[in-house]
Amino acid sequence: MIIEIVTLGKIPREVLVELSRRLEKTYAPHIKSCAIGASLEIPPAAYNPSRKQYDADLILERVLHRITGEHRVLVLLDVDLYTSSRDLNFIFGQAQSPGRVALVSLHRLNPPFYGKPPDPELFLARATKEAVHELGHTFGLKHCTDPSCVMCFSNSILDVDKKKSTFCKTCRRKLHRQTTFTIRVWR
Repeated sequence: MIIEIVTLGKIPREVLVELSRRLEKTYAPHIKSCAIGASLEIPPAAYNPSRKQYDADLILERVLHRITGEHRVLVLLDVDLYTSSRDLNFIFGQAQSPGRVALVSLHRLNPPFYGKPPDPELFLARATKEAVHELGHTFGLKHCTDPSCVMCFSNSILDVDKKKSTFCKTCRRKLHRQTTFTIRVWR
């Protein structure tokens, strides 16, 4: 299985390359590799001027209609997201669960958003956690109650920073069950 990283907006190439490397490491041996794919335009209809945010539900729906093949697709955006299907002020990402497509917004993961100086390593650590989390949903994983597990829900950037970029033992087992097929021969 391959994870294809698609961008909506301008995401620096070095971020894509490093995130790809980190995803390959985290999801080994469940995926073969990560590939950097196309750069698409954000659907203009997704912008809500009264909120000054983009509707993740609409973006996810539009991306679903554009993808082909069997890869998992991680869509990275540089805009602020909300979801019209749930009552949340903002989201870091959203995914089909289970499914093939996950969205992650880098907008609120960047330290300057919070008035802090740029910190490329912290930014990449946050992006990795959210990408692993949203892709986990595509494999059918639900939110975890272990606050250190990458599948724990993040209500704020503090929650993102507290959790690890790896799965707890329970979620790792569930991921393994979702990605491993056993063929039994009955005699």
